[in-house]
Amino acid sequence: MDVIASERAAKWMVGDRLSTVLHLGDGGLAYELAEQGHDVTVLGDDVEAIRNPDLTYIRSAGERLPLRSSTFDVVITPFLQESPTALAEYARVLVPGGLLSTMTRRYDDSIPWVRRLRSITGDRDTPEPQVDTFSASGLYREPETEVFSAWEELDLPHLIRFAEQTRAPSVSESALGAVHDLWREYASGAAKLRLRHETRCVRAVVDKSALAVEPDPPDAILLSLD
Repeated sequence: MDVIASERAAKWMVGDRLSTVLHLGDGGLAYELAEQGHDVTVLGDDVEAIRNPDLTYIRSAGERLPLRSSTFDVVITPFLQESPTALAEYARVLVPGGLLSTMTRRYDDSIPWVRRLRSITGDRDTPEPQVDTFSASGLYREPETEVFSAWEELDLPHLIRFAEQTRAPSVSESALGAVHDLWREYASGAAKLRLRHETRCVRAVVDKSALAVEPDPPDAILLSLD
């Protein structure tokens, strides 16, 4: 099978070499990048468990990052129009020439089973911020954009993974049990469901020359669950 659009999009977001990646939030893209061989750290207030021993997990709330400066080749955030403080923090932890990246995905809701899935997983779409804090920050060069469109065939394990990746934070994992009922209703013995989607990726190179020099915060405490 050809490399699916989501995998090509993930590779585009980090560039052409293996990288150290900071992924804001515990999302499916972090695991996809780890599978591609990148050194991935997941950070956010939604970090509740060590889901993969090959990743580093840090539970942290607020805009200040408990990380040393010039540590990561890539920072991946839910959207670029963050607050000025957050954008400055991303610039601080990036190495010179590092990338700040984001992606949004749109799925074809004209497909009946996709509409049914969205009723299970909720709506994860993030509203576009009204203020262009990204351009105003002066900390990043002009962003590049790439769009990846594709049809994808999902078997049951990949459908479950897709449901996990698109689950809204307000929807509990237990709700995903209904995905099995969806599969039995729509797969119709074909053992595949077809998904049409568009992935829009944006990346921008950091310009650390405009960044105020501040001392590093105390060392982060890695998440450890017994």
